[in-house]
Amino acid sequence: MRPLSGRIFCDTSFFFACLEQRDVNHQKALGLLKNCADSNAVFWTTWDVVSETVTLLRIKSGYGLSMDFVRRVIPTLHLAATGETMRREALDVFQRFAKDKKLSLCDCMSYVVLTTSLEGIPTATFDSHFGMMGLPVLK
Repeated sequence: MRPLSGRIFCDTSFFFACLEQRDVNHQKALGLLKNCADSNAVFWTTWDVVSETVTLLRIKSGYGLSMDFVRRVIPTLHLAATGETMRREALDVFQRFAKDKKLSLCDCMSYVVLTTSLEGIPTATFDSHFGMMGLPVLK
């Protein structure tokens, strides 16, 4: 795996795989996490992803893992600012593409952020929708 540097956008599927040992992508996520840490990469995400991750961890993995994320991971993240204009754009993306692609509204917000304020930075994700939307994805 080549060294990573700069900013990395993190999706719910990446965070979940890092923390949930039963996830099929757990080992890949840990390898990617180590590579990012060794390269001093800076992790970016949105409040939408944080909310979705806490909820998914709480439902699928229990209170303990969700609180590990809240206490240990969230304080280390850079959160991309989103406002009313971006929320409206995310709803527009959802209306245009979610019927065929089964996107979540959170995915649509990530798309808006990654094509505007964080344009061009790669995403740590195991969600195929990011690649289908033409966004750069770490392998």
